Amino acid sequence: MGWLSFLDPVGAWFSFIFEAIGILYAPGSTYFIILFNILMAVLMSLLTKALVNVEKISRNQKEIKIHNENKKKAMDSADKKLWQKVQRREEYIKKIQSEMMIQNMKPMLVWFVPVTIIFFLMRSAFVNIPIAWMPFNFPSIPLIIPNVRYLGNLTWMGFTGWYFLTSIGLGNFVRRFMGATPSAQRAIAT
Repeated sequence: MGWLSFLDPVGAWFSFIFEAIGILYAPGSTYFIILFNILMAVLMSLLTKALVNVEKISRNQKEIKIHNENKKKAMDSADKKLWQKVQRREEYIKKIQSEMMIQNMKPMLVWFVPVTIIFFLMRSAFVNIPIAWMPFNFPSIPLIIPNVRYLGNLTWMGFTGWYFLTSIGLGNFVRRFMGATPSAQRAIAT
């Protein structure tokens, strides 16, 4: 694995453990990674709820949306009073946007290093092992999904591709379900 070769012994140990409990090869590995991603999304949602005021971010998003709508309306209609109102609030809107960005980065600052280490350890355990079979030809994307293999009309995806695919698909759903995203707060409130 190049610069991550120091993880190979730990990855080999994980491979041994995963094989012993029957999750090194598909379909066990397929389900294991799905469950692992659900667990990671739940932990990330709990961390987000602990570190971020999701309700405040939701209110700020509504304020920004109203401001942008007023700005567009003022530009389209050339309404000078509305334009002045928009200009007076511009600094405030920029301030709350930067506050929102800082709030949204808090969980990532805590989460990034442990998840990266876990990801690379697991990746080293599942090297060149088919994790999930796709019923269509899936494109190979360098660095993200580099190890796509074809068998007739089937495609197998390795750990990295399956991990990212399930992480994207399940992560957003779990965070919304747990109310860890501002849009989920709006849906719950209505």
